[in-house]
Amino acid sequence: MLYVRMLLLMAVSLYTSRVVLDKLGVTDYGIYNVVGGVVALLGFLSGAMANAVQRFLSYEIGRGDKESVRNVFSVSVQAHCLIAVFVLIIMEIVGVWYLNTHMNIPNERLSAANWVLQCTLFATMFSIVQVPYNAIIIAKEEMGIYAYISILEAVLKLAIVYLLGLWNFDRLKLYSLLTMVVTVIILTIYHIYCVRKYEEANFKPSKDFKTLKDITSFAGWNMFGELAWVFSIQGVNIILNLFFGPEVNAARGIAVQVNGAVSRFVNSFQTAVNPQIIKGYASDQYEETKTLLFRSTRFSYYLMLLLSLPLILNMDFILRIWLKSVPEYTGAFCKLVLISTLISTISNLLPQIARASGKIRTYQIVVSAFLFLNFPLSYLVLRLGASPLATMTVNIAIQTILIAVRLLLTKNMVKLSIKEFVKQVLCPILAVSIISPILPWYCQNRLDESWITFIIICTVSILCTSFGILTIGMKKNERQLVLKSVSGYCFKILHRQ
Repeated sequence: MLYVRMLLLMAVSLYTSRVVLDKLGVTDYGIYNVVGGVVALLGFLSGAMANAVQRFLSYEIGRGDKESVRNVFSVSVQAHCLIAVFVLIIMEIVGVWYLNTHMNIPNERLSAANWVLQCTLFATMFSIVQVPYNAIIIAKEEMGIYAYISILEAVLKLAIVYLLGLWNFDRLKLYSLLTMVVTVIILTIYHIYCVRKYEEANFKPSKDFKTLKDITSFAGWNMFGELAWVFSIQGVNIILNLFFGPEVNAARGIAVQVNGAVSRFVNSFQTAVNPQIIKGYASDQYEETKTLLFRSTRFSYYLMLLLSLPLILNMDFILRIWLKSVPEYTGAFCKLVLISTLISTISNLLPQIARASGKIRTYQIVVSAFLFLNFPLSYLVLRLGASPLATMTVNIAIQTILIAVRLLLTKNMVKLSIKEFVKQVLCPILAVSIISPILPWYCQNRLDESWITFIIICTVSILCTSFGILTIGMKKNERQLVLKSVSGYCFKILHRQ
């Protein structure tokens, strides 16, 4: 169900990005991305609490304590309501001031930008309140309903695109307003489902300050990571606005959309794996948890590589076909952001080990310090006159360093040997990554750009990557299991016919 959800969301995301860019224009699209980024700067509060709630709910479910699950849920709802109010107050003061005095926005669109800020702010507040409901569904591993609601959200976003062309109203204002309405609808559905499905999700005012302290203390250290991550994405987006204006924000916004669409494959996989890692740790199954971590890391990377390689090789052709008007730097931004995500996928599951153990203080301080470097280093290279693409080069370098940093910080939590990780994860990944692009890259350089060339390169990329994964990227038992599953699936199809 998560993969059905992912396929639909990917299609909707790519289609709506094209239409919204066309309807709004490059400048308004860039304004929406950068103003939304200002609000997202406070999203680290929600993100930190989301990870904390997810961890505590999964941990208590792993222990089988229903009353504790109910208590954690109620406390987290109260905490998220307070966070939403805090975000509202801060953004109405600081956000409005910054937008109107410091941002690089044409004067004639300043009114629309303020409208976007207000709509995005309220949408963010509703998303914050929604976090505990998402968390309990994922902790319960009810991935089906999570997928169904996400599919509904995708359909509603398609409806927004349709309505943009119907109403005679400022399209930037209309788009931000309708996006906020969709957020309210989704929150309402999550609330109704959770209240009816789980008795633990029936909110009761709680004065359990100890649980609140435990969650906020955990979230407090987690907050460093979320803050650093937000600054590495949205903070850099704001810096780009200061140096280059909304047109470059539009190019980067499209790249983020493409990356988000592709990353959903990996995110769907990891969403299902994360609760299992935490529950395995909670029940002291360290060897099983370590095996799951290694295998899931490799498979996450392979999924990302299967999708990314054809896109990277054909990016310029895809953008010309997909978008009516391609902003400058878009192709290069898209390629670099996909490479960055590929690298980060290698260490994306390691934070779950730290969260499961609860020993996150040192981990978050060190990792956050490296992530935060994206912000000052990007400003420095742009100040020295570098291209906007230099910000992605900085990000790729930091993501590469973070693989080693995260390994060093988590190796003692499940008796994880770095040598073992290198042998079982990094070596197969590097081997597959070196072999897979050779033939597709040769084809690209020999053939003229056309639809036939595009199909050939995509086919060759997928075949070469699949061959590399099966032959050198998997263990013998994993390869046998995959081949058995595929042959069994083919037999069922033939048997039905």
